[in-house]
Amino acid sequence: MSKELALYRQLELRLWMTRWRNEGQESSEEDVILDEMEATWMNLVEDEKALLRLEGPRCWPTDSSTLPPELIHTLYSVTPSSWSYEGFHSPEEAILSAEAA
Repeated sequence: MSKELALYRQLELRLWMTRWRNEGQESSEEDVILDEMEATWMNLVEDEKALLRLEGPRCWPTDSSTLPPELIHTLYSVTPSSWSYEGFHSPEEAILSAEAA
């Protein structure tokens, strides 16, 4: 995924959230995001534009209980990332070491 497409995806999410917060009413924040999306669209390669056209609009919450469009490689990851315990083989070893200190 290009940097421009990743940015466009982030803007889609921001637009969705803005529209959801404003219950579908127009806002100046929405206008700013749409301007950013238009500028970003111009930098996409034709294959990326074709992909987005095939997907159709993803920026309108149809129901206040719906979730925003999930983006590739975003915070909505199902699997939690593991934290590395520098100098320790496991979380338990780190805890025991802290308790002994």
